[in-house]
Amino acid sequence: MEIKLDDIRWSILKHPAQHKVLCTGRRWGKSVLSAVFLLHQPFAPGERRAYISPYYRQSKLIMFPLMKELMLSFGEVKINETELSFRFANGAELALKGADNPDSLRGISLGHNGSNGVVIDEMAYCKQGFFEEIVMPMLMDHSSKAMLCSTPSGYNHFYNYYLAGQPGGKPNWKSWQFKTIEHGMIPKKAVLEAKKSMTKDQYLQELEGDFLTTGNKAVWNFDRNIHVKEIVDMPPTLFFGQDFNVSMMATILMGVYTDGTVVAIDELALTNSNTEEMAREMKKKWPNVTTTFPDPAGRALSTTSNNRSDHAILREFGFNVRAKSKAPLQKDRLYSLNRLLMNSEGQIKMTVSPKCVNLIRDYELTQRDKHGNLDKSDLSLSHFLDASSYYSDLVHPAYRRTATSLEF
Repeated sequence: MEIKLDDIRWSILKHPAQHKVLCTGRRWGKSVLSAVFLLHQPFAPGERRAYISPYYRQSKLIMFPLMKELMLSFGEVKINETELSFRFANGAELALKGADNPDSLRGISLGHNGSNGVVIDEMAYCKQGFFEEIVMPMLMDHSSKAMLCSTPSGYNHFYNYYLAGQPGGKPNWKSWQFKTIEHGMIPKKAVLEAKKSMTKDQYLQELEGDFLTTGNKAVWNFDRNIHVKEIVDMPPTLFFGQDFNVSMMATILMGVYTDGTVVAIDELALTNSNTEEMAREMKKKWPNVTTTFPDPAGRALSTTSNNRSDHAILREFGFNVRAKSKAPLQKDRLYSLNRLLMNSEGQIKMTVSPKCVNLIRDYELTQRDKHGNLDKSDLSLSHFLDASSYYSDLVHPAYRRTATSLEF
């Protein structure tokens, strides 16, 4: 089997970065490029290389047949159908693995003297931390190279790898992004035909290779390309949004401009903390901001062991506490927040500073359950979303046609 690569693909292979990240639409040709990445350099005696997909069965069904065809030009190669491996005459080996069995990968050293050691295909669908915990130690002995390929799956860990390879990212990382229709293996007519049977989000993610947040989003009107903006002028009115949790105390510095536009400016996260520590940090970092919109449940509950409520502690530190007498419905909070981000007329009434990384993550990844409430199964999510929505629910409630102005 003869494979011919265009100049774009060869430029990716020849790039000196140790970690290459390739984000593409489906059927762009990731599998073919992955195979060439692993095979085009001569194998040193005893060297080991690996192709890893999210599931062992996936490696067997998709990559193994392709590799067997390519091996016809390699002379004497022993093929192990059970272990999905290819052993060369000099003792070198190429193995196909699955990220669903990480223990089978531990203790293996990949590559030799800076060679291409591993491809992780559909990285967005491997578990978070798999690359750092399992794969990177396998590359350390020989400073071997890795290529991480995937169609996006929202703004998950694969997006972070993609950012690492962009200007201003990490040294020795390089990333590329291609649509299926760009330098792809599928005719343009077929791509356009497939588009007809897909939703807009499906098409953008699966064939355009765009990073989107899909699923039953809690903050469905948030789009980082629209809402995340650098702050040029600070708003005249500043305040806080707060959520109380021992595992994650979340505070957002927010503001409102004279035209009523709201902005999330900065954030403060404290783990294994309490309200007193948070209040102290807020005073230290932003001494002139005195108004806060916290979780109404803090009227009776406390993150400390004494009898003072969270609200009482905030007042002791000099904060003006604005909160409803009882906790609002989650659905109401979500509707008020989403309407701030974009109302029915397409108006944007809230933006977010890039500094608010936890808030952006919450907005993009937090989902709703079957009842329309926040899905709290991931304990790392929704704290900053909650912190911002207590303000929106009180000042811009969902049941009012016109949002009220913020008055102190």
